[in-house]
Formats: sequence, structure tokens, C-alpha cells
Amino acid sequence: GFIHAKIYLCDDETAIIGTVNMDYRSLVHHFENAVWIHKHAAVAEIKRDFLDTQEESTEITRTAIKNNLLRKFLYAVVKIFAPLL
Repeated sequence: GFIHAKIYLCDDETAIIGTVNMDYRSLVHHFENAVWIHKHAAVAEIKRDFLDTQEESTEITRTAIKNNLLRKFLYAVVKIFAPLL
């Protein structure tokens, strides 16, 4: 599976959950949504869910990905336009 939502946890007191990416494009140009939770019991539940999900997850490293010719070509093309995004 794939989880698109983002979770930010801080000091077991504050959590932010939503679609917001921490980059210029998301913060300035897109209409992203998030919920800020501070000093609420839900923060502990969010942390527990995050840790459970992390236990079931598999880390994908660069060496685990096969780099075929098409992927290298697409990466080179996207890299040209990356500064504009």
C-alpha cells in the first residue's frame, strides 16, 4: 500500500496531519489541508498508529530499485524541470 498523508509529531504534545508537503510549492501555490492538534489525547493515538505503520513498512533504498535505461532517461528529463516545480 501507499500512504499519501503526512504526519508531523513534536514532543508527544503536538501533531499535524494532512496533505501538506513542507516545500515552497505546497505552502504557497497549492491549497493543502491539515489539522493541527495540541495537547490532546489524539496525539498519543496518532503516535501509536505511526509506530505500528512503521513496523509494517519496508524501507526502499536506492540499491533496491532497478535502474533500467528508461528510468534513467526519465530521471534525466525530470531533473531538467525540477527547479521550475
